[in-house]
Amino acid sequence: MLLNLREYHRISPQEPQQAALDHALALLARRNIHTVPLAGGSSLVGSSDPAIEAVVDLQGLGLEAIRLEDGALHIGAMATRAALAQDENAVQIYDGVIARAAHSWGGSVQRNRATVGGAVVVAAPNDPLIVVLLVCDARVVLYTTDGYRELPLADFLPRRAELLGARALILGVHVSMPSGRIGAALAVVARTPADSPIVLAAAALEAEGSRCVSARLALGGLAPMAVRLVEVEAILEGQPISAELIGSAALRVGDLIDPPGDFRGSAEYRRAMACVLSERALREAGRIAD
Repeated sequence: MLLNLREYHRISPQEPQQAALDHALALLARRNIHTVPLAGGSSLVGSSDPAIEAVVDLQGLGLEAIRLEDGALHIGAMATRAALAQDENAVQIYDGVIARAAHSWGGSVQRNRATVGGAVVVAAPNDPLIVVLLVCDARVVLYTTDGYRELPLADFLPRRAELLGARALILGVHVSMPSGRIGAALAVVARTPADSPIVLAAAALEAEGSRCVSARLALGGLAPMAVRLVEVEAILEGQPISAELIGSAALRVGDLIDPPGDFRGSAEYRRAMACVLSERALREAGRIAD
């Protein structure tokens, strides 16, 4: 609960989108009252941040759409996880791994409320959607006082506090359609099927015949944010896809990570699971070469 909340603002859907976005930014930029955007509200309300005095409800800004356009899947910031999990284009692109990741978080009530933009803002290190969007080379679309800006999710994550602190709104996420044959997969370990992941890995492999043209591997639950392992990707790229190659690449994962330990899993357990899940995800993604 936001105990010090004094103001609630909702932009009129009758405003032209440009004017509505400028209106929202103007409210967020006020110096005399700490104002934050309100999307689904799951994380914001749960944070109980006493510094928050006002919210700007992003409903009505027209950011709910999920559409395939100009060779990319455009996911609006206000699209819910539930909507993304059921979207026919998300089900088809990248072997449907984006839709599966959207479904693999929380219960049905939470997925119907939680938004994609909220997921990007929070960037939970064990969020399957963030890990999968990393391997799909997703790009984040921002609206700032200088206009529209787009940058890779991999660049946005380590800078998100800086970028959003400068008064910016996340408008959505873009995922370009693969140009070649791509296999993708998500592998997760959790205490129960309904629990949030302890460690997870996502992989995407593009193949020409049996040769790996490009490889992407991302892991979560091992650091303060999800990470891409470009060193492992380099081992795979340009090589014939085989069980031996994938096995050796997965073993390299253990040398590149330094996970923390907590009540859900020790550092040793997380490192071991990172290797196992990386191999599992890479093997499944590598079926494209069969």
